Amino acid sequence: MKPIMMISIFMMIVPCSLMVNGQSWLLDGGSFVKKRKPPKTILVRYDAEGTVPDGATYMMVLNKKGEECMFEREADGGGTLFELHWKDEKGDHFAAWFLHAYEFIVPLDRTKPVEKYVYLVDTYTEKYVDGVKRPVPNDPDVEPVAKLIPQK
Repeated sequence: MKPIMMISIFMMIVPCSLMVNGQSWLLDGGSFVKKRKPPKTILVRYDAEGTVPDGATYMMVLNKKGEECMFEREADGGGTLFELHWKDEKGDHFAAWFLHAYEFIVPLDRTKPVEKYVYLVDTYTEKYVDGVKRPVPNDPDVEPVAKLIPQK
């Protein structure tokens, strides 16, 4: 097969293979949501303070399986569900990663702000902790990039 033909086939197959049933093969711990299919059950809405994408809003929602997750909604209505979930003494953690990793820590007292962390490429390691594969920052003193304040 000629190199040009191989490149053409690759460019047609790869975009189709990135999404299957709304799940990304590349996004560990989460899924992308189309703008016409946002989560229906919203548990908490948040106001963001800090560094967040323009037009983004944040919610704790139930996914299609009825599990709690964080939702970063883009201005067009689509967004990302952060579905990987574990608990510890800090509270509920939700994360997803592809190149960069994103983690939300929801305190046990849900009236307190959620902390959003972004771990850039090469600043975290994928590890199994208590049987859960998750991003772990290389610097344990990393600071959150934003706080999400529960709306009243």
